[in-house]
Amino acid sequence: MTDPDSPEVQPPPGNRRATVFRHLDRLNDHPVLKTLIMISEIAALIGLIAGGIKWIVPDGADEAELPTVTSGTSSTPRPSSPSSTPVPSTAPEHGCWTSRRTAVDCREPHRYEEIPQSASCDHAAVIGFLGGQTGLDVTVAKVAQSPAGRCAVDAGREVSGSARDALQGSSGAAWRRCVDRRVTKNVACSALHSGEYVATGSTRRASDAECQLAAARYLDQVPGALVEDLEVRVFAVESGTKDLARCIIDARGNHLLTTSVRNLGTRPVPIHSQ
Repeated sequence: MTDPDSPEVQPPPGNRRATVFRHLDRLNDHPVLKTLIMISEIAALIGLIAGGIKWIVPDGADEAELPTVTSGTSSTPRPSSPSSTPVPSTAPEHGCWTSRRTAVDCREPHRYEEIPQSASCDHAAVIGFLGGQTGLDVTVAKVAQSPAGRCAVDAGREVSGSARDALQGSSGAAWRRCVDRRVTKNVACSALHSGEYVATGSTRRASDAECQLAAARYLDQVPGALVEDLEVRVFAVESGTKDLARCIIDARGNHLLTTSVRNLGTRPVPIHSQ
């Protein structure tokens, strides 16, 4: 029997090495170790396959490009936000008619144009729509009714574009009424003419003094000190005449005017050089 207190007897070095190899051989045949080795080889194989897949799908692929499905969310793409830049309107301007009473866009040639929301339908409504001063400006346009029965401007000719505020623009002379004494005929002030009509704001026949005051306002000059190339005379009409023209600003002598003298001020008189 071996004494437990006696020191362990160490085998000789050669025998010790042989013993280690015998233990290793038994360990290699152990079923648990074989299972672990098989698991390790399978894991290595999975890693190799994963590396191949990673090579097929580049690292730089954007995740946003891959379809995803989120619970409770529709897969329909969201519409892009509308641009903040306003789109120019190309809507037609309605309310105009040709001489044959055919409705057209006001940008096309037409003769009649409705006056929207007009409280009255008279010469004052026409002047207001044209952007003029009631009781002073006189226009070639007349009062009319549209085919729809509403108050309208009758340009007296075919025009293009809306007549709204026309008296305030550069084409205002074409809407003002003048007279050519050579043919004793009314013309637009954009044509050669000898005189220009002015209203006084009254329906009665005007006096010389009333015409002087109205002409000074019309010309934007001082009453009694009007430019020498022009003279003012009373337009001989009966009191109560619907046409509100009561005075005429004439070019002196045989001179003719090339455009309107409205708001002439200190500018040279637009006399035609013959």
